[in-house]
Amino acid sequence: MTLHKKLLVAKFGGTSLASEKNRATVAKHCSLLLKEAEKLVVVVSAMGRGGDPYATDTLLELVSAQSSIREKDRLMICGEVISALVMASTLREDGIKAEALTGWEAGISTDGVSGNARIVSIDTARIEESMGRNSVVVIAGFQGIDSAGHLNTLGRGGTDTSAVVLGIALKADEVLLYKTVDSVYTADPNKVPSAKQLDVISAEDLRQMAWQGAKVVHPRAAEAAQASDLTLKVRSFRTGKVVTEVVTEPLEDTRYIVGVAAGHIVTGFTVTGSGKPSVFFAGLFRRIADSGVSMDMFSVFGCSAAFTVPVESEEAVKKLLGSMNISYTTESPCVKVSIIGAGMHGLMGVMARFCEALARVDVDALQTVDSHATISALVPLAHREAALQELHREFIE
Repeated sequence: MTLHKKLLVAKFGGTSLASEKNRATVAKHCSLLLKEAEKLVVVVSAMGRGGDPYATDTLLELVSAQSSIREKDRLMICGEVISALVMASTLREDGIKAEALTGWEAGISTDGVSGNARIVSIDTARIEESMGRNSVVVIAGFQGIDSAGHLNTLGRGGTDTSAVVLGIALKADEVLLYKTVDSVYTADPNKVPSAKQLDVISAEDLRQMAWQGAKVVHPRAAEAAQASDLTLKVRSFRTGKVVTEVVTEPLEDTRYIVGVAAGHIVTGFTVTGSGKPSVFFAGLFRRIADSGVSMDMFSVFGCSAAFTVPVESEEAVKKLLGSMNISYTTESPCVKVSIIGAGMHGLMGVMARFCEALARVDVDALQTVDSHATISALVPLAHREAALQELHREFIE
């Protein structure tokens, strides 16, 4: 006799919900999962991508750029709410008892940061009540409510985080992330054709890959999975099969670099100040942070420093530096390329091989940073693919 799991949580992204045909496929996946589990929680993103009627980017085009982030949050949550209601209706048409809940109805509480909130707690009472009446509860991902009653979104890709944190709160047997790609890969196969599928990856390596720009799983979802004993698996939307399993313990294998990734387009700044360095940079970095600009790749040397900001924040930072009479130079557009692997910690010669690989394809490293699990270089955007492909050849192929 087949043993049934008590509860599964399954997440479906916007592309998986974009058409009636795809939603029928989601319903088929749910029907099969209900043969494995007694109950199922489905977490959904907004339907489609930019240009599709209810996609997040399409909704944002309805308001001016001057609208506040809080107003945009209230608009953006509508896409996921529509998806949840439509998907619950589709399941009922297939004879599956289902109910839709918004993120706040599902008890998801956030820290109140508009546009990029973190989940701080989940009150599962309403979900459990609904599970008592239904086989499937469909929850709108990417959203929650703060202590002041304001609706917040979790940042792009935040539905992954909703699913993982809900799985933890509900003590689910597994969380399944259905993806339209057929695996977690060692690199973006669109940029590195020789990228390899990863059947298994540690939560720490997945987290590092996500933060360095790999787009398969949201970084905070990977963080939450790492901090728990949750069983997390990536399934192919096309086949329904498990394509990558995420394990909490480091892998015992010989590959100490698991992947390469590229981040968002950025502008590199080099600034020069005067006086006591600690005082100068405390004032400068505080001003930039207070302006709402995110900084990365910090390197401080004496009274000079290098850092990056998103390319769309370039003009704002230039204006701020000008108002402070601070000398600066810029490099743009650029991108951060990284090798990732917790197993590289303490190994000699990795940085040398990293730089040699870039040199072979005549790519200049404008700046480098490293941690126990990553080595990154800032390179011109035009050289992104060459850098990724050569790093992949050096460390993975």
